[in-house]
Amino acid sequence: MKFSYLLPACLALLLTGCSPVVRVHEAPARAPIETPGAHYPVTIENLSAKGEAVTAVYDTPPQRVVAVWQNSIETLLALGVGDRIVAGMGVPDAKYIRAAYRAAYEAIPYTSLEHLDVETVLMMEPDLIVGWGSTFSPKVLRGTDFWAGRGIHTYIAPASVPGFAQKTLTTEWQDILNMGRIFDRQDRAEEIVEEMQHAISFVTEATRDRPQRPRALVIEFLGKEIRSYGQDTLAGDMLRALGAAHLAADGESLSMEELITLDPDAIFVVVIESDYGNEEAVLSHIYDNPALQGLHSVRERRIYPLPLYAVYSAGVRSYDGILILAQGLYPELYKR
Repeated sequence: MKFSYLLPACLALLLTGCSPVVRVHEAPARAPIETPGAHYPVTIENLSAKGEAVTAVYDTPPQRVVAVWQNSIETLLALGVGDRIVAGMGVPDAKYIRAAYRAAYEAIPYTSLEHLDVETVLMMEPDLIVGWGSTFSPKVLRGTDFWAGRGIHTYIAPASVPGFAQKTLTTEWQDILNMGRIFDRQDRAEEIVEEMQHAISFVTEATRDRPQRPRALVIEFLGKEIRSYGQDTLAGDMLRALGAAHLAADGESLSMEELITLDPDAIFVVVIESDYGNEEAVLSHIYDNPALQGLHSVRERRIYPLPLYAVYSAGVRSYDGILILAQGLYPELYKR
């Protein structure tokens, strides 16, 4: 039996009393099913829920996709296959979707911050579920083997899997290219990747002859703890690509005294989902701290919010991370 959009509508009526984040839209006209061309079958290397290497073969482009978390959703929207998404989960509000993709996001039949249960997802009859490693945990949507046993493909963003060491731009670019191959949108996927590569090339060419590299620190406030983002994070790889001197690259926690001693040229403060829209309050932890008024970055007003979605399993939003870091490291390059 085909999934009826009346079911999620009923669910929404039940859920809206306790949560304002569920949105159910009238089902838009779906794109006609594509006839697979010479591009198929496509073989994709990915990971299981246990972090093991798996190989998936796609004989046709997916038609009914459940996408979890912003990177998954926006990557599909950027590739122009948003009309295949039957449910998009994990985004706090549509305003956090890039403006260019927002209309397509609003057209997704079901969107919610919360995850649907397994039974409802099954009734949607997806042929692909895209998400993070945590998506396929027992308490969320169960393991990848569960879905494979029902003939449903899964794709995990590798950088979201605990213990996966290659949290790099190359990994993010490969994810985008993989999605391009799965949906036969290779040209668009290559355009997205090349845009990021050009943004980096612009910086490296413009700063090639500079004798000193800007000293940068990427941190996140975890209560009273100051956690640094080290060289093994996506943010660290971006700093390397942009030619910055990465401070506290070991990824250890910092004390206020250590922060003062480091005295970075620029500080980037990671903003998590719960603080989206409250960036100024997050930055005030530094700007309003009397002990930190002597920092170069405070005096020069070079403390910048860095959204988590731009530096963690970021997909197409890696471009945002590159630009935020580049503009903070080299503000003179972007003055008009």
